[in-house]
Amino acid sequence: MKKDKYLRARGGKSLLIDIGCAACGSLIINYQKDGVGYLHRCYINRIMAPEKYSKLQYDPAINEPKDLPDLVCDCGEVIGYSMKYTDGRLAYRLERGKYKTGRNKNYQSVQK
Repeated sequence: MKKDKYLRARGGKSLLIDIGCAACGSLIINYQKDGVGYLHRCYINRIMAPEKYSKLQYDPAINEPKDLPDLVCDCGEVIGYSMKYTDGRLAYRLERGKYKTGRNKNYQSVQK
């Protein structure tokens, strides 16, 4: 789990959640959600697994939303689109109704 200024700004509460495709039910990413409330966006620095998405935060070629690939399920369903949040962090804006979330109880990562 990452502990930084964003976690402290949201009350110090975080949990690891699984984000899956609503169409086919497959697991897409593991994400560390900070604070309470609904999930509207996924910051790339909070994606824990799989490596395909978790290593995007370290790619020097990705500086703008246009450089970031969309969040796509194996079935072809687009779950989220790239964006830059007001604080400058790159994120995926999630499409309502195209994803489902569940709490990751054992904190194991997705292996793809």
